[in-house]
Amino acid sequence: MVQAELEQPFEEEEREEPPKPQFRLLRVLPVVIVLALLANFILPRIGTIDEALKTVRTMAPWAVGMACLMEFLSYVANGALLQSVVTLMGERISLRRAAVIEIGAATVAIVAAGALGFGASIYRWTRNSGLSQRTAMLASWVPSLFDSVTIIVFALIGAIELLFLHKLSHTTLVALAIVISVLLALIGTIIMLLVKNEWLIALSTWAARVIQRIRPSVDDVKFVDAAQRAAETWHTLKRGGWIRPAVSSMMVMTFDFLCLRYALLAAGQHPYFHLILAGYGVPLLLGRASFIPGGIAVTEVAMAAILGGLGIPAAAAVIAVLVYRLISFWIPALVGIPIVLTLQAKRR
Repeated sequence: MVQAELEQPFEEEEREEPPKPQFRLLRVLPVVIVLALLANFILPRIGTIDEALKTVRTMAPWAVGMACLMEFLSYVANGALLQSVVTLMGERISLRRAAVIEIGAATVAIVAAGALGFGASIYRWTRNSGLSQRTAMLASWVPSLFDSVTIIVFALIGAIELLFLHKLSHTTLVALAIVISVLLALIGTIIMLLVKNEWLIALSTWAARVIQRIRPSVDDVKFVDAAQRAAETWHTLKRGGWIRPAVSSMMVMTFDFLCLRYALLAAGQHPYFHLILAGYGVPLLLGRASFIPGGIAVTEVAMAAILGGLGIPAAAAVIAVLVYRLISFWIPALVGIPIVLTLQAKRR
């Protein structure tokens, strides 16, 4: 009997299988794509590294400072966009608070579900700022709608300029057409649902029922109420309420574009505005449309390649794009880390 008791644990150990390794494709694939793009971008340009280092040593400090100022104003305009959407609902939020929330949400979007993480962070922190649930819900997606329209406008301007200069490849043209078509279809669907309020309510009711199968505690009344509030917001926008958010969104992109311009000036390049526009909108749209957080590598590769094709020396184009991305993306992302921790601490 003792022998049977001794043998039983060994038999159980033999029956236990070691945990199978799980290969998470969605986590690995973006890393592989980033590395591939960087390799494809850097390896052919190894010969220009010396020239790039010389460019860095001769960069104009005043132009770098102006690039930083432009990007700072871009984030202020981003806060103004959020503030204008909140004002549409008859509530208030300070410009400083709105800008801080935007920076923190952008940092969260890099590491947590992209646009979904961004919208969820906006909703959570605007609610913590004392806004109502309906206002926070609209603030989580309406600014992104204006931003999408604005970036499409900049991308179309850049694409037309590239076509005129015969610098837009067939592959880029097809990719750009697909991205713009999908975004326009999505925006058009949202507008159609807002116009046809009964469709939006029916869709909200159906979505609530689907979610209730997973979480029975979900209240479908809140979904219908959110749909009605969204329809009310649409009527407010039609009466002229769209002007301030649209202007704020345009200022966000304009100051960001000027950041790239001053980065090029810092690298000793003085291209015309239409050339910078040609190399700005298309790469930015392709980067944001990719599933890679922040369009990392996609934006840098496409932007430097297009600017180089427009006559800017390769070394200067690479350095200018890297400086622009450092100022417009990486530094705000790092600044956003303590902001996120502070906002989360205040929530607790």
